Amino acid sequence: MTDGDVVEAFRRSANDRDHGAAEIEVRLLTDLLRLRSRWTPEALSKGAGLLAEGQPAMAPLIALAGRMTTGDAEALQSHLEGRLVALKSAPEALAGAALPWIDRAARVVSLSRSSAVAAAVEGAWRSGWSGTVVVLDGSSAGHGAEQAERLGRRGPAVSQPDAAAPRWLDLPETLVAVGADAVGSSRFVNCIGTTALLEMAAARNRSTILIADRSKNVSEKVLEQIVRALPVHREDARREWPLFETIPLTLVTERISD
Repeated sequence: MTDGDVVEAFRRSANDRDHGAAEIEVRLLTDLLRLRSRWTPEALSKGAGLLAEGQPAMAPLIALAGRMTTGDAEALQSHLEGRLVALKSAPEALAGAALPWIDRAARVVSLSRSSAVAAAVEGAWRSGWSGTVVVLDGSSAGHGAEQAERLGRRGPAVSQPDAAAPRWLDLPETLVAVGADAVGSSRFVNCIGTTALLEMAAARNRSTILIADRSKNVSEKVLEQIVRALPVHREDARREWPLFETIPLTLVTERISD
């Protein structure tokens, strides 16, 4: 093995479009600690650049990229080990914090893919909740179907197009739960369609929760940098649309964190 293995670990994470931030980070940290003897300043710096460029919307991965240029390998190793422990304990903490909200609902409506929302719902099922999860696609480029398939292995989950949201929100005892890629002091970043879902929920007086661990917290300055770098989905030169948007925190009834 050479330091090229280190760069390749970063490259895989930078190009990962199939998993959420937490899953990507766990895999990358595991790989980097396994490759500890191959770290070089050059490999870590190059890898950091790949990660920041490839995942511009995910606050924890941006923060991780920033850590790579500290120059103190022992301190970096200690940080990565501690971060990996925190990531592995976060799902249980989020599930516990979200349970009082989910337990009062007959169903949870979410959209696209969120490992935090999945952890909260799976934790509720383990605690005896018998409700259903409805996962909206989150635009044509979203991952709602994959999220519903994952959740369906643990409990009742339904995959639905975004246009079906009003029908589910009209039902009583419905809770809306969304995740986030980054959370600032007054707004957060999530997949396109989140604002519309939360506004429809507010119009029906439905409770809404944002489930995101503390690693998603960023300053408004960093959030603005993330917003400027947000990617778009491009079919051709005439058809493109944003994959992410910023949403006012005022649309959320409660922030759930670890």
